[in-house]
This record gives sequence, structure tokens and C-alpha cells, in this order.
Amino acid sequence: MHRYTSLPAALAIFLATPSLLAQPGIPGERSAFFGDLHLHTSLSFDAAASGVTTTPEDAYRFAKGQPVQYLGRTVKRNRPLDFLAVTDHGEYLGIALEAADPDGLFADTDWPATLGQANGNVLQFMSRFSASGFRGTAPAIAEFVTEPLITSHWQRVKAVAQRHYQPGTFTSLIAYEWSPMPGGAHLHRNVIFRGPDYPQRPFSALDSPNPEDLWTYVEALREQDIASVLIPHNANMSQGMMFADSDAYGDPITQDYARRRVTNERLVEIAQNKGTSETRPEFGAPDEFAGFELLSLANENGADPAGGYVRPALGRGLEIEDRIGINPFRFGFIGSSDFHSGIPATEEDNFPGALGVSDDMSQPATVLNEINPVANAPSAVFSAGALTGLWAEENTRESLFSALQRREAFATSGTRIRVRLFAGQDFDADLLDNPDWVSRAYAQGVPMGADIPPLDRNKPLQLVMHAVKDPQGANLDRIQVIKIWREGDVVQEQVIDVAWSGRREPDTQGRLPVVGNTVDLNTAAYTNSIGASQLAAVWTDPDHDPDQSAIYYARVLEIPTPRWSTYLAVRHDLPLSTAVPATIQERAWTSPVFYTP
Repeated sequence: MHRYTSLPAALAIFLATPSLLAQPGIPGERSAFFGDLHLHTSLSFDAAASGVTTTPEDAYRFAKGQPVQYLGRTVKRNRPLDFLAVTDHGEYLGIALEAADPDGLFADTDWPATLGQANGNVLQFMSRFSASGFRGTAPAIAEFVTEPLITSHWQRVKAVAQRHYQPGTFTSLIAYEWSPMPGGAHLHRNVIFRGPDYPQRPFSALDSPNPEDLWTYVEALREQDIASVLIPHNANMSQGMMFADSDAYGDPITQDYARRRVTNERLVEIAQNKGTSETRPEFGAPDEFAGFELLSLANENGADPAGGYVRPALGRGLEIEDRIGINPFRFGFIGSSDFHSGIPATEEDNFPGALGVSDDMSQPATVLNEINPVANAPSAVFSAGALTGLWAEENTRESLFSALQRREAFATSGTRIRVRLFAGQDFDADLLDNPDWVSRAYAQGVPMGADIPPLDRNKPLQLVMHAVKDPQGANLDRIQVIKIWREGDVVQEQVIDVAWSGRREPDTQGRLPVVGNTVDLNTAAYTNSIGASQLAAVWTDPDHDPDQSAIYYARVLEIPTPRWSTYLAVRHDLPLSTAVPATIQERAWTSPVFYTP
């Protein structure tokens, strides 16, 4: 069902005035909060190798909209974030800068001279650390993994986060990254804690590179009421290992493995600075928008490339569920920056760089055209990062963490689209015409991230979707439903346009005409003369089979806008980069809903 954008006046009033709903705490009053759950500062060895000196203190200040110094420049966000998790690597947390300091803790060792020799050579500096626990090719560096060192830097991380926590205004989530890299494959997880209690020290890849052991660590903490959620990321760079159909030891996935994974890893990062991990054009169903911000690096490939992408993983999970009764890949979606700069920027028209000297924006011609040794491509291939949206009652640690746990989360490519998704069977025909439609949708169905309860076999499955544009961004092009199901032994995918702007009509092959493009590449400007400020639909799946497991999520596209590399080129009167598209269609992805007979 296509619902046009001329929404009822009552709905428009509701969108502008959330207080029309009754009491705080009821699901219908949940608001969308935007933030970043993946950021590195100079406490991470690879950020320090890239000349970064920003601290967690700087990161929180920048997220709040305050100016900070970065690579000798003053930088500031256009809009503050609602929340931030600083996720420095647990491996050698805070050690690199100390080891390089000739007057520091390791002044009487060879480390200052060793790292000083690598000054300016990012890969050489990094190699001093990454050969050990990250890549598993050498033992941990003994003097860097003493308990006093590990705990002291972790105490600093916690203390800074506590100072910046302002319940109701800004939430600092205490977290870190577990970062194994067997053979160069990224199998990283961010560990996000609820609070108010936290572990004495992080469990890093130097303790174990196997995710099963990380699960054991967080399960033991849970027994002490120290709750956490683990978020895999950069699946696109996992050499297909992130969503393999075997465990870390190469054995087939068992019920116990699947149960532990789906309990501990409730979400996955679908987009970030080092590319999107949704899908690729060569995978699955035809998808004209599957080529968005893909990054091609050597460690992206592997024997099973589809094992590094989210949409194929959802289908693989259905196959595994048929075999053992549990789907280990039942996850929601978030987006993050993964910047190694200490500054969570994520704004295309205000992007100061993400990787230290590797993409120093004071050298725009180098960033746009010259080969970055870390990427083996121009730095322009990296994206401007992504954001997480959470539907929560209030901006507090407890409320945001609950949203993560129930997977009422969505990812955006950096824009602030607000998108909702509900699934059920008994939605009122006039649901979207009512000012209290959100409360009704919660009462009559389940939100994104949820398991769909048993259905009446005589009624069709319905999805309710609603998206509102970023108030300071571009209009919307369309809402799409992505459906994944299993027929016999074959996983199927379908991409369906369900709501769109204007009076376009699908062609005879069912393809919707493009929305148009208002971008002026000479000025890096666009207009909102096309598209819609909001889109909504109640969609009925005409092919729903009550005996067939299925997974659904929504994807919302904006109209084309300039990419950050285009803004940079125009600002400095340089030719546009030929390594990347000049325009992009920013987007949002809802967490899926899951139907099991």
C-alpha cells in the first residue's frame, strides 16, 4: 500500500507536540535519541599511532556541542548528540602514548625510542602492538598487561564518563572494544555496560581472542547484576567469519552456542566509517540501492564473503534455526562512527576527518586523491560515519540500555531521520489518522526488534511504518520493506517499495522511478524541492505464509545530497574525487521484526 505524504493535520500536530500523549513511561511516549556507540580516542593504540591526542574528556565535550582541538584545528559539531560511548580498545588501553613519552612511565625502557622511530609512520607504529593479541602472531607485551596498568586506565575511562553524565540531557555510556584480528579479520565487539556497577577491568583479546570466552566474561558479570550488550561491527572486514555457520573452533553451531550468542549479542553495527555491512549488489535479491558506501579492502574478502554482511546473515540464521531450533543471528541494527579521532563528527557538511593524520583535512588534495597506506586507497573512500537512534522514555543510561536490549534501535548513515516500524495483524484501518497512533500501534502490535507473537492464520501480517525527515536535512525519497524468508531449502529476499514521495508510479517491472536530483556539484548545494518531509504506510504482506519463518526490516532513503568529499572539494576549489560518488542518498535502517511459526 502506497501512502502519500499529505498526512492529516492531526498527525502533523502530534509529530510537533509529543506531549499530547498521556503519561511518561508508556511506550507511546518514547522519543528518538541519537548518538554514537563506537568511538576511539588517543587511549587506543591505533589512534595514538595516527597522531591523535584527543582524550575521552575531549570526546564527551565535542559530543555535547563544545569546541575542541584536533590536529591543531578547532572543531565543533553543528548539533550535539544525545549520547556517546567511548569504546577504546581494551587491548593495551591507554598504553601507546605512555610508552612513547620519553619522560613517562616507560622512560627507562627502549619503548620511547622504538616508537619515536616510527613517528609519522602509522603502520610501523601500529605494528609494534598489533602483532600480539590482535593478530595472534606473538604473545602479549608483558610490561603492558600488568593488573595495575590495566585497572588504572579503566578507572580513568569510567571516571571521565561519570563526570559527563547528565541524566535527561546527555548520557555517557561506559564501554570498550574487544578487538581480535585473526589473520587480519575484524571480529571485534563493542561492550556497552548499563551501570551503575561496572567490572574492575575489561576482558580483552589479549585474555582470549574467542567470542565464546567474551560471552563467559559478560555472563559472569551478569550474575553480579553488571549488565552489558555486545555489538559486533565491521562485519564487512571479517573475511566472512563474523556470521559463519561454525564457532570459533571451526565446529558446527550448537543450540548452546546459538542461545548464548543471541542472548549476549542483541545488535549489530550495520554502518560506520569503514563501510556499510548491510549487503552487496552481488548478494541476494536485486537491490538498486545495495551499493551504498561499500569499502573494498584486502581483509574484506574471504572464502565466504556473504558471511560478512547482515542481510545474508539473517537468512543464514533461518537455515541454522531449521537445523537446531535457534537462530543465532537474531539481531537489531545500530550505526556508529568508529572514528579514531576522539571527535564523533558524522556530519557530511562538517566532517573534520576520522583517522588522525591518515585523513587530515588540512591536506584536502591528499585526502581526495592520494593513496592512504592504511586503506590502500584515497581517504575519500571512508564514509562520514553513522549514528544510532534509540526509542526510549528518557535520556538516561537505564532507559537507553533497555532500548538496546529490546532492540528498539535503528541505524542512520549520519542523518537524523526518525523512523518507526510495528508488526501485527489487527491495526485499525485509520490508525495513522489518529494523533495517538503510536500508542495504538504498541497496543495492537510489536515494535522494531521484537519477536512477532503467534498469528491468526486467517489474517494477513501487517507492518506499520512511519518516517520523518531530519529537521535540518534532506527530504525523503521512499520507505522500503526488506523481507527475508525460507522456502524449502532456499533463502529468499525481496525489496519492496511501500511509500514514496510525489505521484510516481512503478513501471511494468515494479521499479519505482528515481526521485530526481537537485544537487549543484559546483556549489555543493541541494534543495528540498523534491521528496517529502514524512512518509507513512500500513503495508500488508500479500505472500505471508503462517507456516514459514520470516524477517522484515524497513529502509528509508533521502533524496540525493552532496557527499562529504564533495563538500571538501568545493570548499577548497579542487576537482571532485574520482574514487567515490559525488552524491549519496542518506538512509536509515530499522531493526528487524522476527516471525516464527
